[in-house]
Amino acid sequence: MKNSPLVSLDVEARAIVPKRYSMKKVLIFILLFTAQAATLAVAEQAADLSVTNAYIRTMPPGQTKTAGFLTVTNSGALSCQLTSAKSSVSSRIEFHEHQHSQGMMRMRPVAAVVVPPGETIVFAPGALHIMLFNIDADLEAGDITQMQLATDQCGSISFDAKVRSLVKKSKPMDAMHH
Repeated sequence: MKNSPLVSLDVEARAIVPKRYSMKKVLIFILLFTAQAATLAVAEQAADLSVTNAYIRTMPPGQTKTAGFLTVTNSGALSCQLTSAKSSVSSRIEFHEHQHSQGMMRMRPVAAVVVPPGETIVFAPGALHIMLFNIDADLEAGDITQMQLATDQCGSISFDAKVRSLVKKSKPMDAMHH
C-alpha cells in the first residue's frame, strides 16, 4: 500500500518529536502558543485606539460622583466596543448619555459604546459621558488621575484625565475697565 501524504506527515512529525513527549503534549503546547499569539494581537490592536482631551470635573461639596469627558478615536480596522472603565479615584464607572424625554433632559446608563473603525466618539457635557461614582477623595483642579477603558476585542487603553473645576475663575477687579 502506498503511503498517503497524511500518513507521511504523521511519520515526519513523530520523527521530530522526542519519544518522551506525547502528541497530546505537543498539541497542548501548540494551542497555548497560538492563544498567546492571539492575545498579543489583541493587545496590539488596542494601540489603534487613542484617547485625547480627557478630563473629569471637580465635585461640589458633599458629592461623591462626577462626570468625565474625552475623545476616543479608532484608527484600526476593527470596530471596538467600549465595555467598561476604571479609575484610581472611583470604584464604579458607567457610560451615560443625555436623552430628551417628556420635555426633560435625563441621564441614562449605556451598557457599551461602539467606536467604528476610522471614527471618533466624543464624550461631552450634555451628551455621552462617563459617570464616576463613590469618590471618597477630594478632587482638586489640576490633579491628574489614571483611567483605563476596556473593549470587547481591542484590548484596553490607559490614559490620564486632568481634573477641571466647574467654577470659572472671575477676573480680578483691577483688570476690569469702565
